[in-house]
Amino acid sequence: MSDVWRVLSDTAAWPEWNPLVTSFDGISEEGRRVRIRLKVKALPAFRVPVRVSALKPGERLSWTFTLPFGILRAEHSFSLSEGSDGSTRFLDTERFTGLLGGIAGTLMNRFFLDDYRGMDRAIAERVASGR
Repeated sequence: MSDVWRVLSDTAAWPEWNPLVTSFDGISEEGRRVRIRLKVKALPAFRVPVRVSALKPGERLSWTFTLPFGILRAEHSFSLSEGSDGSTRFLDTERFTGLLGGIAGTLMNRFFLDDYRGMDRAIAERVASGR
């Protein structure tokens, strides 16, 4: 589990391997605002201001993007747990709420699911490489 957490928590190194989140500008500390740069196949690269909503070393890293007046709240989470055989269970989730939550979730699944899967594969490859 520590190898997966090491890769996940080293946000400064993400540009070296992460095809989706190509930069993470700011200090990864719970409650802090950071800017992430996303590169999805369907759109030009863009920056998103988010707040680190959870940081539990070895267990969870989450950030939240919000639009005013309850229009949209998106929380992206990476969670780790140990399997009974000592393996690491890695869970990458995104949850949408608010007035546009339903449509945002539908659009993400339709247009960006392959990008998220690519990031998950890249995390696995980075861990396996020992870098």
